[in-house]
Amino acid sequence: MLDPCLYNELMKNKRAYIPALIMLMIIFAFSSQNGTQSGALSTSLYHWLASHFSLPFSQETMTFLIRKCAHMTEFGILSLSWAYGLAKNECAHPFLYALSLTFASACLDEGHQLFVSGRAGQFTDCLIDSMGGLLFLSIEKKKKKARH
Repeated sequence: MLDPCLYNELMKNKRAYIPALIMLMIIFAFSSQNGTQSGALSTSLYHWLASHFSLPFSQETMTFLIRKCAHMTEFGILSLSWAYGLAKNECAHPFLYALSLTFASACLDEGHQLFVSGRAGQFTDCLIDSMGGLLFLSIEKKKKKARH
């Protein structure tokens, strides 16, 4: 259970969490699309890429990569949003807590997908989503270190 004093400290500036809440709404809106709608979006991006570039993989492989990269990007932005809110509230370890919140959000997202037609919630997707969070947070941390 979260220490009440820590909770009060992390919630001083609630508005700092608005970007994370917006990202959660976007992620859950995409997750609410059925399998056909979700697949059509990836396929249309594949066709656009294929018309402009010589792609090294089959359509099936490319649409898979597009979907996973999209998830990693969404959750990467989410993790940065969590880190922003936590840092604004003077959290001692914003990146660690942001990654934990990103993983929890990924698990909720995959659980949600279990109830959407044509979708399947998978733990491996939670890990892929969390890797996006870790990647974006790592880049941000490296950028901060370079500035100082």
